[in-house]
Amino acid sequence: MIGTVFTDKAYALPGAKIRVRRSSEKKFRWETYTNSRGEFAFRVPQGEEYEIVIIAKGFTDQNETVSAKSGISEDTVVYRMQPASGGKK
Repeated sequence: MIGTVFTDKAYALPGAKIRVRRSSEKKFRWETYTNSRGEFAFRVPQGEEYEIVIIAKGFTDQNETVSAKSGISEDTVVYRMQPASGGKK
């Protein structure tokens, strides 16, 4: 699973925390951070649905369910973060 995280102004967002868990579980099993270009990548077992949560200071957390039911997936997910209301920018 690979992806890129951007700010609301379409700039790459380095250092955002990415947490992943199987949709059927409560505990997060994988965690990584975006690199200097806002990119992240990690391997998850195929045949499941996963919940991805993106956390970045000054932005509202985002979560999304992604399916990895087929074989090797070349899909790239892209996230555009929104500023947290009332927070510092």
